[in-house]
Order: sequence, then C-alpha cells, then structure tokens
Amino acid sequence: MGNVGQSGADASLTPAQVEEPEGPDLWHYLEVIRKRKWIIVATVAVVVTLAVVYTLQQTPIYQGTASAVVNPRAPQIFGSEIDEVVQLGSENQWSTEEYHNTQVEILESYDAAERTVRRHDLQNDPRLFPGEDVSDADSDARVAHASRALADGVSAGMRHGSRILDLHVRHPDPEVAADLANAHIETYIHDSLDSRAQYSEEASEFLSRELDDAEQALREAEEALADFKSDNEILTVSVDDRLNIVADDLERYTAALREARIERIELGTVLQQVREAEDIEDVLESPVAALTGSDAMKELKERYHAERRELMEMSGALGPRHPERMAQHEKLEDLRESVEREKRLAARELEDQYAAMRENERQFQARVEDLKRQALALDRMQLDFDRLSRAQGSAEDNYELVRNRLRDSQLSQRNHFGNIEPNTSARVPSAPVEPDMVMNVGLAAALGLFLGLGLAFGREYMDRTIRSPEDIEQHAGAPLLGVVPGIDDDDLPSEPEARTRGRDLYVFEHPSSHAAECARSIRTNILFSGASRELKVITLVSPSPRDGKTTSVVHLGTTMAQSGQRVLLIDSDLRKPRLHKAVNVARGGGISSVIVGESSRDEAIQETEIPNLHVLPCGPTPPNPAELLMTQQFRELIGELRGMYDRIILDSPPLQAVTDASVLSRMSDGAILVAKARKTLRDELARTAKQLREVDAHVLGVILNDLDLSDRKYGYYHYAYGYGEESDRG
Repeated sequence: MGNVGQSGADASLTPAQVEEPEGPDLWHYLEVIRKRKWIIVATVAVVVTLAVVYTLQQTPIYQGTASAVVNPRAPQIFGSEIDEVVQLGSENQWSTEEYHNTQVEILESYDAAERTVRRHDLQNDPRLFPGEDVSDADSDARVAHASRALADGVSAGMRHGSRILDLHVRHPDPEVAADLANAHIETYIHDSLDSRAQYSEEASEFLSRELDDAEQALREAEEALADFKSDNEILTVSVDDRLNIVADDLERYTAALREARIERIELGTVLQQVREAEDIEDVLESPVAALTGSDAMKELKERYHAERRELMEMSGALGPRHPERMAQHEKLEDLRESVEREKRLAARELEDQYAAMRENERQFQARVEDLKRQALALDRMQLDFDRLSRAQGSAEDNYELVRNRLRDSQLSQRNHFGNIEPNTSARVPSAPVEPDMVMNVGLAAALGLFLGLGLAFGREYMDRTIRSPEDIEQHAGAPLLGVVPGIDDDDLPSEPEARTRGRDLYVFEHPSSHAAECARSIRTNILFSGASRELKVITLVSPSPRDGKTTSVVHLGTTMAQSGQRVLLIDSDLRKPRLHKAVNVARGGGISSVIVGESSRDEAIQETEIPNLHVLPCGPTPPNPAELLMTQQFRELIGELRGMYDRIILDSPPLQAVTDASVLSRMSDGAILVAKARKTLRDELARTAKQLREVDAHVLGVILNDLDLSDRKYGYYHYAYGYGEESDRG
C-alpha cells in the first residue's frame, strides 16, 4: 500500500489487530461453504432426486452365485514319485496367485461362455433372451448372441484367504441367473478335466516318439564307445589306469635319470682331475690314488716308502756297489713301476666307469622321452574316450527321462481326479442386486456434494468484487484509507426507514463502536494525506449506486465535526438525493434553489442534531443537474462556503451512472472513492479511478465499507479493539 494508506492503517490498527493472511486457510473455506450453503444443498438435492428417479426406472437384476474349490495341485493318486505331466496350480504362493487369477479370467472370457452355451444347448433357451425374438436366426448366430449375453453377465473372484472361487451370473430372471451360474461352473470343471486329459494324451504321443529317438541315440552311442575300446585295445584296463601306470613309470625314470646325471657329473669332475694329474712326473707325488680311491696303489706307495727307508739305512752302512744295497735299489724301482702300472690301471677304470655312466644316462633319457610320448597319446585317447562315454551317459539319461515321463503321462491319462471340485450350487436369489438404491443415493449424494462445493467455490472465485486491500491498490491505484465494518441488523430498528437512518447515524449514536473507531481512523488518514496541501473541499465518489457513499459521507462528517471542526455536508446528487433523509432535515430550498436564486445560502443550510455538522440539501430536482453543477454560480457558492467551514464534503452521484462526480471532483481539493465489500466490482473501481484522473482530480484513496469482519479473505483477522462499549463483540 502507498505511504498515505500505510500511515493511516498504522493509526487505526496495530500489528496485533491486523494479521495478513499468508494463503488459503480452513476458516476461509468454511466461510465460503456457510455463505453458499444453499447452492450446495440444492445441488445435492437435485442430484439425489435424479439418482432416485433413475434407480426406480431401472430393470431389476438378480445374481446367481455358484462356487468351486481350486486346489493348488491335483490329488497325488499314484504317490509323490509320479509327477503329473500337466501341472495344475503350483506349490509357490506367487505362482498359485497367478494361477487363480488366470482361472478367473478364463471363467469371465467369451470362449468359456460359448462352451457353456454349446454344452447346455442354451442358444435354444428363450429365457436367455427376454423380450427378443431370435427364432429366425441361424444356430451359430444364436450361439454367438447367447454367449455374449452370458459373458456380459459373468463375474468371478477368489475369496480372500481361501481356495474358493465364486462365480456370479446376473440376469433379470432370478431362476435363469441361478441356472446359468450352475451350468457355467459345471462346464468350467469339466473343461478343466477334459483339457488335462487331452494334454496328457498329446504328451503321451509326443513322449512315445521321443522315446524311440532316445533309444536309437543310446544304441548308437554304445556302439561308438565299444568300437573305440576295440580299436585302442581298451579291454580290462581302462585308459585312466593305463595313464596312471605310464605316469608312475615316467616319475620313476625321471628320478633315476636325475640321479644318474648327478653321479655322472660328479665322476666327470674326478676324471678331469685325474687327467690333469698325469702331468706330474713323480708318480709317488700324483693324487690319483686319492682321487680314484685305489687301495692297491695306496698299499704299493706305502711299501715303496718303507723299502726306501730301508735303502737309506743300507746306504749309510754299505757302499754303493754293495750287492744288498743294489738289490734293495732294484726292489724300489720295481715298486715304482708297480705304482705306475696301478696308476694307469686306475685311470683307465675311471674312464670306463664314466663311459658306462654316460650310456646309462642316455638310456634313462630315452626311456623318459618314450614315456612322455605314451602319456601324450593316452591323454588324447582319454579325451576321445571321455567324449564317447559322456555321449553314452547323456543318451542313457535322456532315454531314462523320456521313459519315466512316458510312464507318468500314461498314468496321468488314466487319472480322472482334477484339482478343481464343486463347492456350492447357485440358489434362486430372492432380491435383486441392481439397482442398489442405497449405493446409488450415496454416490449421488457424494457427487452432488462435490458438484455443489465446486459450484460454490466456483461462484466464490468468479466473484469480481473487491476481495482484498491489494485489489483496491492494484485496481484503484490509490491507497486504502480505511475500512468500515458492516453494522449488525440487530443493532438497528426494525422499520425500513428507521433502519436506513439508524445505519447512517450509527457512528454518532454509537461513538465507541467498531464502526466509529474505523471512521475516526479514516478521518485521521485523510488529514495525513492532506499534510502537504489544503483539503477543505472533499468529494466522495462511488462507482455504482448503493455502494454506501451517502452513509460514508455522514460517518466522515460526524467524526470530523466531533473533532471540533465546522463541517458542511452538501448533497450534490441532484438526481436521487438521500442526504437529507440520512440526517433528518427538510429537502426544501436546497442547492438547486440557491443556484437559481430562489433561496439564499443561509436559508438553505440547515443544522443537524450533530454538533458542528451542517447540511446543504439538494433542493428541488432540476431538469439539467450536470449543467447546473457546471455553472459559475455553483463555483462561487463553493468559494463562499470555503471561508465559512473547516471541511466541506460533497455527496456526489455514482460516476458510472452519470458524469456529475467528475465535475464535482475538479472543484474539490481531493476525491475519495467509496467501495462496498462484496458489491463493488474491481473493474468498475478501476474505471472510476481512471475517469477521475482523466479530469485531473486528486484521488486521496479508497474507503471500503460494509466489511464482514468474519470474512478472512480480506486480511482483517481477529479485527477488534481493546476498548469501547462493544469491544467484546466480533
């Protein structure tokens, strides 16, 4: 809101007294329902009445109900070792639910209805076609027609938490409804057994052909495996056993080869050392004996050293030519030659031993390579053997499977027990299920209630009247100077004229009321808005008649007069004047008489029962009111009155009806728009403000009167003052 309006609002209402709504609330909705309750009640009554009439005109429909028990599985007549070829139901909860739903859809299908019609020859039952003549139609046409009629009336469903399937058939004839339900459930049970028998027979034929093929495949696999054994000499020892033997030999020979290679390497090292020792000239210094471990050579060397000591002893006692010494010397030479011969013999034996080890190692290596080739060949043979063995095993398993399933199928074919069994037969219903008067009326009442609420709220929100202070500011382009609450009719006289006058003088007669406080707040806001310019002559303008303009003129004049100002109210509505009635003065010689010179100014102005408040009534109605107000005499009259009174308030005619208010607003220091809550249209308020501005009128603001304080959509929640004789009233 503008600065002027905001300051005025602050002067009249505190934040605790005014709470701006943040959005739609429950109280607003309840208020709309309260105000539009008769629209809602009338809508509900009309819709319910139509529902009752419609229900009474409907043909009664009866419902026959039969039921069957749908077990998860068929009885195990041959025990648990025999698996049924055709599975009926399931042991799994979800699969069982799916199976039950499937059975419901089957029962409700057209094909199931057609099977029932053909099984029970219903196409020739005239009760199925009430009021129709199908005698001239051919058999197929009658069957189709009867099937559609039956399918349209069939509904089915599983009882919650049980295995019972209920079948409902509706028909105008109660006996026909029961007969059709029994016929349909009977056909359904027989169809289930027939389908099971048919599937079992077809399965047996298929399995018989499969068994012949499986037997031929098994024979071919056995012959192929036998030929392979014969070709590879696999008789008593299997390929696995032979492969194990070869693997053991390969492991053993590999270990022997490793040991032989180690011994050959060790002996080769010794042999190399012996060969290197051949360069030593003194055979007695040669390490061959130690390397070869020759005991004979060791013994000869010991004898040689013993004889050499003895020769040295003889050399000291005997001469070099002494026979004994010479014989001892020859003996030493013979021993040296013997050591030399033994050395050569040990070296040759070592060479022979090394050669034998190399040959032994070569033979081990050859054996290992041969065993590896045998192992690889056996691996390949094992693959072929395993493949043929698997083929034989698979063919044998397939043969056994088909043979067992064929046996189960043949046994199932002879089993006449199904998983669906009858439970209850349909009885002739005693009362119709349609139309349901209670349900239809209830639905109609609910529909009427929703429709009535829609109409009520639609009318409420299609209301183009002023709805909030924001509407005033947006459409009038002027601030809200204040509001005047609606006056309770209980506070007014019962006679119409007295009631109108009591409403006009309510502020004077009830100075502590909410209305009086609001009027004084508006007076204060007007004074604030005129702080920068003189506001002596004020024109009150309303868009349309009965917007409360005259009442606002009296209320505003009363509060200004009560503040000690000399106030003059001028009834410038020369077409339909009402101000003289509001303040209870004679219409007599008024403004029109003064302008034409038939009456003086002082004679025309009258005092009221309100101190400081005077009234200049309109006088006789002139033929040309607008021209009269535009005369120089009227302007001069207003100029004279400016010097006599502190405030002059003009009561103008509605601007949307005539243009008199535009003329008056130009002669005034300011114009105030008057709007009535729930009556003044936003567009009319906008056009009125625009017309005033087009004639350069100074629009001070807007007064919103006759406001319902309980209507929360205007934003004045808990609108109350803390003082006054009516401060406790809402």
